[in-house]
Amino acid sequence: GEFGPTTRHACCQNRVTSIHRIADIIRGVVIPPGGSFSVNDYVGRRTIEKGFVSDGVIYDGVLTEDVGGGISQFATTFFNAALFAGLEFGEYQSHSLYISRYPRGHEATISYPAPDLVIENPSPYGVLVWPEYTSTSLTVRLFSTTWAQVSVGEPSPSPQGNCTRWTTPRTRTFPDGSTETDTVAAVYRPEEGVSC
Repeated sequence: GEFGPTTRHACCQNRVTSIHRIADIIRGVVIPPGGSFSVNDYVGRRTIEKGFVSDGVIYDGVLTEDVGGGISQFATTFFNAALFAGLEFGEYQSHSLYISRYPRGHEATISYPAPDLVIENPSPYGVLVWPEYTSTSLTVRLFSTTWAQVSVGEPSPSPQGNCTRWTTPRTRTFPDGSTETDTVAAVYRPEEGVSC
């Protein structure tokens, strides 16, 4: 099977350089059966020397700049490829502020050394990670033998202090007919500088 969600972005921004760089670094990774893949362990700190550039980031609910800013678009696209492919998450964290270009309730941010994005492969088959991009889009394709049919439901909100927690259900149906439902979640602050 192949899973490959796409996210869009404006062309020619600094962040696009960093998105393309992390995609190039990760292209061709194979997550073995029963194994896991940590983006931070594999890529390391994002630096100018490694080909990353500075752009906007959200740090503790406040907008600022850092080298590698923008690569959370890669993290979100990879996260959704894994979600719809039936893979699991050893570690992930949503953006602290909702960004409208991402799917509400099932997205991920990344920074170094944390938060990380760790994808786990519970299937009996290896998974090839193959990011592709254009000047205005990013696609993360996962190639493997299909081992579960996946249905992702609509996210539902619930209050969490000043913030809102969005929970998204996912059901996997396995070849023997058994099913398993789990959830992913995202917690968003109402605005910049406001804590939960």
